[in-house]
Amino acid sequence: MELDEESKYRLSYLMLRLAFDRILSASDPGSRPAMLEFLDVLAGTQLAAEASGKRYASQREKIESFIDAEFGEDLLSLINRTIDELA
Repeated sequence: MELDEESKYRLSYLMLRLAFDRILSASDPGSRPAMLEFLDVLAGTQLAAEASGKRYASQREKIESFIDAEFGEDLLSLINRTIDELA
C-alpha cells in the first residue's frame, strides 16, 4: 500500500495513540504523568493532573475501527503486532 505524506503522519499518530492506550489501560494512569501530559497536548485538554487513582477511558476500539476503515485490516494487524513488540 502506497501512502501519501499526510496518511503516513495520521497512521503514525494513531499507532502512538494505540500504544499509549494499551499502556495506560494496564495500570494506574497517574503512574504515567508525562504520557498523560503529552496526550493533553495532542488533544488540547488538561486532564493529566486529575488522572491519579482513576481508570483510563480506553479509546482502543474507536481508534482500531478508524484504522481498519481508513487503512485496512492488514495494516491494523501490522500495527498491533508492532505495538506487541514494543511492550
